[in-house]
Amino acid sequence: MEFGQVHHIEYYVKDLTISNIFWDWFMKELNYKKISQWDDGVSWEHSTGTYICFVQVESQNLAIENDRQGSGLNHLAFQGASINQLDEMQKKLESKNIKVLKRNEGYLCFEDPNQFAVEIYAAESN
Repeated sequence: MEFGQVHHIEYYVKDLTISNIFWDWFMKELNYKKISQWDDGVSWEHSTGTYICFVQVESQNLAIENDRQGSGLNHLAFQGASINQLDEMQKKLESKNIKVLKRNEGYLCFEDPNQFAVEIYAAESN
């Protein structure tokens, strides 16, 4: 890892089982590898060394709602490749009934099972 690179992100989710269904296929699409799994979480690592942990929220905190427009994180954004790759990803999302929030020439924004925004940006246009 390089100095200043994001080391990891820890993302608390309401239902780890449902979140894993979504994130399992998506992380594989982005070339992340599952590096760890335990009763209340799972970690995915990119070849750059950055990793993301998805952790089950403890039961006493399940009623606390995330609001993208309030204080805190708004979304996660990933680097994609081509516009064609975004088109293919959009088709996959729609076939899985995943809510697409916004699409324009250079990026695709959609919602995960926790109503959290996820974006993919094109590295190039064609």
